[in-house]
Amino acid sequence: MIGWTADFFRFWWALTYWNARKTWFRLNGAHRDSCPCQTFSDSGLALDSRCEAVAHWKEPKRFRKVCPLLVETRDGWRCSVDAERVRPFWGRAFLFGGGALLGLYLLGSVALYATLRTTGYQLSYLTTVLPWRWSELRSAQEQLHATRAQQALAAGNYPAAILSLQTVCQLNPQNYNAAITLAGLLQIAGQPSVAEHIYERLMQDIPEQRTATAQIWFRVLLARSDYDHIKTLATAMLTEDSGHREAWLHALVFAVRQTNDEESLGTLINGEHGLPDWCVEVVGIEQLILQRHVDKALPRLNRRFPVNVSNYLPYYQADRLLRLGLPDQAASLLDNYGNRLPADEAALLRLRAFRARGWNSLADSEYDTLLHFPMSPRLVALACAFFMERANAALLPQYLDRFLQAGPPLSNETLPLYHAAYLAAELDGDTAHAEQLGDLVNRFTKSDAKPLRGLATLLKGNPTLLQVNELLPLVPLPIEVIYAVQELPMKASAR
Repeated sequence: MIGWTADFFRFWWALTYWNARKTWFRLNGAHRDSCPCQTFSDSGLALDSRCEAVAHWKEPKRFRKVCPLLVETRDGWRCSVDAERVRPFWGRAFLFGGGALLGLYLLGSVALYATLRTTGYQLSYLTTVLPWRWSELRSAQEQLHATRAQQALAAGNYPAAILSLQTVCQLNPQNYNAAITLAGLLQIAGQPSVAEHIYERLMQDIPEQRTATAQIWFRVLLARSDYDHIKTLATAMLTEDSGHREAWLHALVFAVRQTNDEESLGTLINGEHGLPDWCVEVVGIEQLILQRHVDKALPRLNRRFPVNVSNYLPYYQADRLLRLGLPDQAASLLDNYGNRLPADEAALLRLRAFRARGWNSLADSEYDTLLHFPMSPRLVALACAFFMERANAALLPQYLDRFLQAGPPLSNETLPLYHAAYLAAELDGDTAHAEQLGDLVNRFTKSDAKPLRGLATLLKGNPTLLQVNELLPLVPLPIEVIYAVQELPMKASAR
């Protein structure tokens, strides 16, 4: 065994060493006296000269793989050519060397493939063995960490999910779903600045998802009362996202109203924005009101606009009149518009107007009508926002009974509606319905819903804006309810 091992290593050494020496010998004239591999004291003739190269080999015939000129005679192993004809055999050297390297490469690729599969990589053996398919390793690594993130999320291990998603985003910055999920988890983990950096990057780097990213980012900004970013984002998306122009206009108006920043509306009135006239009309009215020129705004608020404008304009007019303390004019405007507004939306506006005037019989009749509308997710969100802003312990229990009987079934998609109903019940002091809704949420989420309960407790007290902004992003809610929460009374010192 020792002899075989020694010959094995001598073989690999000989492939280079003796071929190199014989090449030099040929280049320098191939004189018999300078032959590198024949014994110097021999004649240098064919079959009469011993081979110096195999002097220490255990089995000289193994050397024939390096140099086939070595042959076995009655007198032992001899060189089969004259000294002057000794030559190298680089072809054999490259053949054996290449074969050995290929074998090592294949062996290593098998080991790597086995290791990767054991680790959890989903790939084929060809991916590891073929160099032009090595780029697929990065995709397999991305898929592995994405799977780990999903498993961590399912187990409620958010730190592990964040680490896995960060790796996914480093491997593939274009993985939109991973980046959006990571931003949401970072928001929950109390790292909003890092999450905002991700949203900003996605807006720039993945333009085909720019609209979707803006909508997700806006909800986060609204929950944190980040009105400066909202104004910038909403102004940009007014022209980019024409399919949701009403929503972006409402967001902009809300943000400037919360910050009393009428200057942010000036660019939409004076600049080249390409917005439809009804958008400019809303902006112009809001700017006049913020400038305390209500007398100039009222004629425009009471005007009945033609049917070719967006239905958001009539809604804005009625809502703004109600906010200005003019319920009579709001009710009259709604009558003038007839059925221009969606029936449920108009009913809520009329209900606000009747309650503001103290017309209880009309309010009760309108409320009965509202209860008979189909319990669509949109109506549930609007109604919950209504009750949160205008608590009414007499009306809410009927609505919640109706919601629990005919509302959308509890699911991942409708969970925010149940959160909203729970908050409305807590703020209105409807303890029985709050406990019932809380139990439903607990059983569905298999948790104690601490953020939801904490938010309800906070809002029933005298919270600061900072406290609400820390907790509100953690609770999935309809956008209408988030608006309503931001309009609840809070400590002025926190603003």
